[in-house]
Amino acid sequence: MSSTGAASYTVETLRRIDSPEELATRWRQLPQIAQEFTQSVDWMLVAAERLYGAEALRLIEARKGDEVIALAPLGVTNGGGVERLEILGATTLFEPCGFGYRDDEALAALCRSVIGLGRPLVLQRIEADGALLKTFKSAARGRGQLLEFKASGSPFVPIAGSWDEYLQGLSSRRRQDYRRARRNLEKAGKVEVEIRKPGPEDVEAAMAEAMKVEAASWKGRGGSAMLTNPRLSGFFLQLAQRLARQGQLRVCFLRLEGAAIAMQIGVVHAGRWWVLKIGYDERWAEYSPGIQLMWDALHAAFEEGLSSFEMLGSAEPWLSIWTKQERAYRTVAFYPYNGRGMVALGADIMRAFAQRLRARVKPKSGPAGRE
Repeated sequence: MSSTGAASYTVETLRRIDSPEELATRWRQLPQIAQEFTQSVDWMLVAAERLYGAEALRLIEARKGDEVIALAPLGVTNGGGVERLEILGATTLFEPCGFGYRDDEALAALCRSVIGLGRPLVLQRIEADGALLKTFKSAARGRGQLLEFKASGSPFVPIAGSWDEYLQGLSSRRRQDYRRARRNLEKAGKVEVEIRKPGPEDVEAAMAEAMKVEAASWKGRGGSAMLTNPRLSGFFLQLAQRLARQGQLRVCFLRLEGAAIAMQIGVVHAGRWWVLKIGYDERWAEYSPGIQLMWDALHAAFEEGLSSFEMLGSAEPWLSIWTKQERAYRTVAFYPYNGRGMVALGADIMRAFAQRLRARVKPKSGPAGRE
């Protein structure tokens, strides 16, 4: 623990979590943690337990008395043999990240403390126009090399009116494409849409079915499906169990003759629907089952009276069916002026150079269809 004296706050680095629910109670008071699901207590606690080994946690708390006024939920990651700090889950889950803080003064104190650790650090997918980016850059000035990159944005649909009003704002071709796909699927058999709110007793069965559907596609072959990646499956199953106990979990299926051919895992948090995972059985790809189910999940969010539908992930072209709006993010890499920082900077420069070289010499392939 360190004290700042005149600033009347203390900073402590937690390397393990002994009482998760006690910490959760303190952290939930911070606005960002309360509002942003991928910065929420549930997300952080499960990431800390599932994605990091012993002694890899670096949870930086700034306090005034017993009150937590700012939190940097960091962990140690080892890329290319060089240790760096990252926001919990960033490189595994690749979702928007951030710090929690009460006000600008608390954030500034937190950023100074993080930089004072003297460790290479990557802040991945933080708000492009947020206070964290501006404050961290200011605190880092003169303390190390700072690199900034544009990061993938996340599409979202603001929910301000009724479902019918939203549909009228889309092109008629978009609406017709959906109706045509559903009619064609109905010719193949009985179609059912299931928007489930699983309880603790049936969350494992619902998640097992969802993972099986996701793995029946290119994700399964490529090893990025939950079912083929124990770290991912362990993370999402434990997260789902926590969310189910709180009534926040949504597991959605598009079924044909009773068999699930598309799935979506979502969560309702802070009045918003957050899409965590999507997938479909590629044997039915010609009917666009994943796109069909996205329509149904979005409709459910309107029916629940939520304020937005957050698609998370990256702003891929096919998501423009529903929205042109997206959250903008930046990634910042900080290399302190010390031995660790310079080694990390050199390693990253060499890795970037090697990636560009491989891209240049990679043989060109002929035309190919989508997998």
